[in-house]
Amino acid sequence: MGQVIPFIQNPEYFFKRGVISYQNKDWNRSIRYLQRAIELRPLEGVFHCQLAAVLSDMGRYERSNEILLHVLDHIDEGLYDCYYFLANNYAYLGLFDKSREAALNYLALDPEGEFSADIKDLLELLDVEVDEGFPSDRESGDSPLPDELILQYERAGRLINEGHYQKAEQLLQGMVVDYPSYYAAYNQLARTLHLQGRTDEAIDFLSTLLAETTYVPAACQLTLLLEDQQLDQEADQWKQKLRQLAPIDKSHMYKLAATHCRLGEYEQALLSFHFLQKQSLPEKNGSYFYRYGVAAFHCGYNNRSWKAWKTACEYGHEKAASLLQKWKEQSLKNEEVQCDHVHDLSFGLD
Repeated sequence: MGQVIPFIQNPEYFFKRGVISYQNKDWNRSIRYLQRAIELRPLEGVFHCQLAAVLSDMGRYERSNEILLHVLDHIDEGLYDCYYFLANNYAYLGLFDKSREAALNYLALDPEGEFSADIKDLLELLDVEVDEGFPSDRESGDSPLPDELILQYERAGRLINEGHYQKAEQLLQGMVVDYPSYYAAYNQLARTLHLQGRTDEAIDFLSTLLAETTYVPAACQLTLLLEDQQLDQEADQWKQKLRQLAPIDKSHMYKLAATHCRLGEYEQALLSFHFLQKQSLPEKNGSYFYRYGVAAFHCGYNNRSWKAWKTACEYGHEKAASLLQKWKEQSLKNEEVQCDHVHDLSFGLD
């Protein structure tokens, strides 16, 4: 008769508990269960791979990659799913060449694998990211942003918030000259022009930038400006372009979701929010959950809307609290549930 292993010491038990906790988004509990499963069976590649997936969803991409590469190098070189997770992690880190390499490795080694369709979708996104260019909020290249640039950008933001628009404009103009590939400065410069009543200049400035590169926050801001100025034909053209964008950068995806919501494009907004709900987005706040609730409400998902607004209330969002209170007393009308107004002069997409 074979040895009876106590159930509580069975690695499959801890692995299953880890997967259940992962599905419930209880990341820390999932990690503890998976680590225990690995302790009991250290050469089980699937256990390591699942732990890497949890870490990836928490935004710990580098640590996830360390585990995946360890599996391929030392445990099971035939666990091709590792390449799928590596491809996604590299994409989120902005390492698009390495992401494409991992994705192509997966397709070459397991062309009919479980994640083959997802990998092909990722490769399509990477072609857009790299070939057509969706720059992130940092300079191109792998070198870190200079401290001087970061300090100048933060100072410009403070000047704008304090209403010193001309000083902010002068500072940002210098940044655009000195750091021409730091596109976040372009966006802020257009904002200062708009806040000084020079909206036509802001539109021309962003249009010139977008003729050279597809920078998602600039596309969002230009569309809002065109809508605000009632330039309907141009605004509609850019709304169509926004519907076709699928940025990998999560902060850009949030800006896109917020813009769709502000424009009343609620189905498009909800699609973006659904993507973000699956991700570890550090900047989630009251405004995020309020906007998500607005989009869900207009798309008929009342339970999701209620839950999102309750979470927004926990962040102190007054508008969400007001709507929930009114909803308890009577039904809400569509016109009562709105995202930020298009004509909000700040055009902030926090």
